[in-house]
Amino acid sequence: MSIIVDTWEAFADATIETKDLDPMYDFIWEARRVKGPEWADRFALHFFMFYNAGEAVKAAEYDGPFWSYVEFGYASFKRGTERRHFRGDRGASAVRNLRKFGHPSSVWDALHEGDYLNLVANVESNFGGCQIGPYFMWKAMDLMDRCLGRPVDVRLPDAAKFMPDEPRKCSSSVFPGVPIRVVLTHIADRIERFPAPGNPNRMCSYPEAETVLCMLKGYFLTKTHVIGDDIDEKYDQLAQYPDMQSLLPSRIVKSNYVRRILEPTSVPA
Repeated sequence: MSIIVDTWEAFADATIETKDLDPMYDFIWEARRVKGPEWADRFALHFFMFYNAGEAVKAAEYDGPFWSYVEFGYASFKRGTERRHFRGDRGASAVRNLRKFGHPSSVWDALHEGDYLNLVANVESNFGGCQIGPYFMWKAMDLMDRCLGRPVDVRLPDAAKFMPDEPRKCSSSVFPGVPIRVVLTHIADRIERFPAPGNPNRMCSYPEAETVLCMLKGYFLTKTHVIGDDIDEKYDQLAQYPDMQSLLPSRIVKSNYVRRILEPTSVPA
């Protein structure tokens, strides 16, 4: 049966219910349970730098020093779209700067703060030259909180003040004239009925609202995204590791979700 998707609410519901919102968070949380925290820390740090799940599995499985492996393979690693610029001298310098914090678990420990405001301050003060801008500050928060057993509390106004640019742009297009903190609250209120991806310790909130905004743009505005393609991409990246594919959310029939023109929407003041 086809599901018509013509509102942001319908999109958010379908994306979360299918686990296409953040399939890697469910994957890493399950892998941490199966493989252990150290494996997950290695995987997550490589993924954080290069954004390719298959390459991150190779790094996590490598029986040797993590940073030697990263520096040796740096030039040849596949990059995901989000890290397409993590190349050349600047990327290599970022690897060296991150290496100074020690093995992967120590890097995550050094990054971690209990709330997002302090995390931003920590990155700005101590992680210069590590290629961690606003997008990857947010991504570090998500990985630690949802996958790596290092909780980070995200509340307003910090969530709105330090959110990356892309969801802001989407917010201004879908909800013109509405302040970003009002939009975040409106979306968070809608999706709080769903468990958040990864660690099943809370319901969806502001971090997941930010992801919904990011994906709304690709679905309704640029039409570069369909529901289920993020899951499919991760299956493709893990094609050499069928045992690891089994830790991903199930594939869905993408054609079951029929996109229509986005209906006008309003946000309560």
